[in-house]
Amino acid sequence: MANVDNECKDLEVADSYKNSTTHLDDIMKHQKEMQEKTYGISFDEMSISEIKDFWLVNMHSTIDELHEMMDALGGIKDGSGNAVWKYWKKDHSKYDTLKVSDLSEGDRKELFMEWIDVLHFFINFASSIGLDAKTVYDYYFAKAEENKRRQRDNY
Repeated sequence: MANVDNECKDLEVADSYKNSTTHLDDIMKHQKEMQEKTYGISFDEMSISEIKDFWLVNMHSTIDELHEMMDALGGIKDGSGNAVWKYWKKDHSKYDTLKVSDLSEGDRKELFMEWIDVLHFFINFASSIGLDAKTVYDYYFAKAEENKRRQRDNY
């Protein structure tokens, strides 16, 4: 349930995107286009009920990818994979001191790609409710400033 005691509807949202040098717009447009052309999804025509159904699939997919990302944190090919979180496996304790930079180049790449898979689904959520890169960017920084204010004010 959304937290109703800290609404953000009155936050001022500045145009932070105009100063951005990122390519978030390219990423979001590409993902939306892929969903539309590959799967025939018409985000602009979706009812709220259809969005809910789309979200259920994307939530499950996101959780699945997060599990894959957790396994990849332990190194898929050169590491011990899911021993990173399975405390009963003999290799589990080696992760107490291992850093991501200690993973092989291939295993780091697999970890990064799992993160990208998660990003795909997060962009799907955004596309389904009409968020574009500029809006995401501007709202992100408005909310980040609000979160800092809340921490300063002992929220």
